[in-house]
Amino acid sequence: MSDYLEAVAAPLRGPRRVREDMLAEIGDGFDEAVAERVAAGMSREAALDEAAAEFGEPRTVAAEVQRELEASQARRTAWTLLIALPAMTVMWDLFSGDGDPGLAVTLLARVIDAATAVAFGAAALVLTGHLERRAAYVCGLLGLVQIAVALGCSAVIALVADDEGPAGAWVVLALASAVGTALVCTASARALVVARASRPRPR
Repeated sequence: MSDYLEAVAAPLRGPRRVREDMLAEIGDGFDEAVAERVAAGMSREAALDEAAAEFGEPRTVAAEVQRELEASQARRTAWTLLIALPAMTVMWDLFSGDGDPGLAVTLLARVIDAATAVAFGAAALVLTGHLERRAAYVCGLLGLVQIAVALGCSAVIALVADDEGPAGAWVVLALASAVGTALVCTASARALVVARASRPRPR
């Protein structure tokens, strides 16, 4: 990898495959520009300098690539929220039992539903192209907020609700919830890291 490409790649954060593909495209174009100049009789050192000047400062190129990486990560996180959150909600509804849960449990469940709806709505806006500005940050933040709200309310529900249903069902529900929580937390954390890398840095 050339020094120029290394300088472009150094600050980048985002989906690995997308990052590698974009760097490969830049590298191919850079190598081609250098080869054309060398073929025209220019020394390799001079060709490298001139190609770098043509492509622009590595910092500027990296900022453009980072914006694409942020958009890609936002879409990935949005898909995770769009699939995992409703799935976990449906599972909780299936195993919640048919009896009267009581006012406290009902209110806590509605709080979870509201947090889920907000995160789900933001994810839908990202995937439909209606939310572009800071999309990765919004998805990441709301994903973590939803999980925090769900875990907190679920803990209180477990304390105040009467035990219902077979123990095996609750074990399955707990395991499935743990998997969904891990997926959402991982995707959301990655989105926040990428969003932070996309923030303009002072010169």
